[in-house]
Amino acid sequence: MASIDKRPNGTWRARWREYPGGPQRTKAFPRKIDAERYLVEVQHQLARGTYIRPADLKLTVGDYWSTWSARQPWRTSTRERASLNYDKHIAPTFKHRPLTSIRRGDIEDWGQSLPLAASTAGLVISLFSAMLRSAVDDELLAANPALRAKRPTVEHGLVQPLTRPQIEALRAALPPWARVAVTLGAGAGLRFGEAAGLTVDRVDFLRRELVVDRQVVLSRSGRPTLAPPKTRRSFRTVPLPEVVVIALGRHLELHPPTTEGLILHGTGEPLNRSTFDKRWTRARAAAGLPGTKYHHLRHTYASNLLSGGVSVAAVADWLGHTPAVLLRTYAHVIPKDTARARAIVQEALTGQAEDSLRTGTSI
Repeated sequence: MASIDKRPNGTWRARWREYPGGPQRTKAFPRKIDAERYLVEVQHQLARGTYIRPADLKLTVGDYWSTWSARQPWRTSTRERASLNYDKHIAPTFKHRPLTSIRRGDIEDWGQSLPLAASTAGLVISLFSAMLRSAVDDELLAANPALRAKRPTVEHGLVQPLTRPQIEALRAALPPWARVAVTLGAGAGLRFGEAAGLTVDRVDFLRRELVVDRQVVLSRSGRPTLAPPKTRRSFRTVPLPEVVVIALGRHLELHPPTTEGLILHGTGEPLNRSTFDKRWTRARAAAGLPGTKYHHLRHTYASNLLSGGVSVAAVADWLGHTPAVLLRTYAHVIPKDTARARAIVQEALTGQAEDSLRTGTSI
């Protein structure tokens, strides 16, 4: 029950309980009107569910990060990346700030000042926002100040697929054991971790398809190991053209799989991304493609399918994407097919093919 009483020293004390039977909280004010206003606000906050305990008002971002990050079910690689982003980009500005002191403008000013590409800055802001969202759920914040904060604008350049000569140049510049990675990227749309985690038993050479249900990640010890994909959509079955089936067969003849059945490996162990990246960096330089990333092979796979008329839904399924994400990235490569559109609508409205319509027919 809330109440106000006058103390012997002449100040006014507001008293309230956060819940029935809970400990009594108090706060002193020099004037009775101030105590009344404060108590009314406390009661409103309790009713709205936005009340923050006085002790929690001093909790800093650094304090909360320690407990919040520790309870996240992250993989080792994800935890390392998150910790690096926090230490390098979030902590210098917010570590000693009370959670309740952060405003949307603080997030926007900080986000614009990050010395990062807009897309990378967006990932750092998303990490901070996820932490603040959890603070709301933990009843330490009334609202997430990052929720509607404006973020650095990402300029999306149009995806440009690699040409056949460029793909062949990359293959030729890689060590023989690593060339199958190009086949799996450009011919099946696999991410690097998925290509490195592909085993022989996941390839059906007769049906010409492969199953993606594992990827290579770093374990707590730092050793590459097999783990499930991060998202449900990443579990999928991908059709294989004959050229990919033949290339995989030839690769396995020259480079037998590991005891675990891994197809892409250099030492008989699961392949570390940093180990492959060293070869890739040299190969792309030798091929005259210094800015090309392994992921561009996946872009090429998607672009070739869409520009050839394969449905958005099918390509999204084979890439492990949603159709919305696919369209956002690859809409420019999908043929407009305006002539076919005219013919379909023409026949639907008139019952006649466009080239057989007599002059003067109307709808």
